[in-house]
Amino acid sequence: MVDLTRSLFAPRRGDRPTVAVLGLGRFGSGVALELMESDCHVLGVDADAEAVQALNGRLTHVVRADSTAEEAMRQLSVHEMDHVVVAIGGDLADSILTVSLMRRFGTHQLWAKANDDRHGEILRQLGVEHVVHPERD
Repeated sequence: MVDLTRSLFAPRRGDRPTVAVLGLGRFGSGVALELMESDCHVLGVDADAEAVQALNGRLTHVVRADSTAEEAMRQLSVHEMDHVVVAIGGDLADSILTVSLMRRFGTHQLWAKANDDRHGEILRQLGVEHVVHPERD
């Protein structure tokens, strides 16, 4: 597992960082659980009810929602999070649409999972500074 918690989400003084993890597959759920262990407030979001149920009670909040839907993400206050991790790997279009929405929100600390080098290049072109290749890394 890529250890994002030490370098990326170090708690600010007297404050627990808020992190939204969008996509709760193997990589996303692993990151979300590591962040919880690092004393972060973690919102987990996935469209799959089973993925959400599997993390119910293990994250600060876990919600079934479409991460490409702007209104749903606003209602969940994703645009106010300190950090966002887009951990969507199964659907390239959903990954790109979600990243695009997070960029429109002005998310400063945006991390995104890339399935391969071409996916990573697209994410960088969209302005994602932190592209993670879990299968390669």
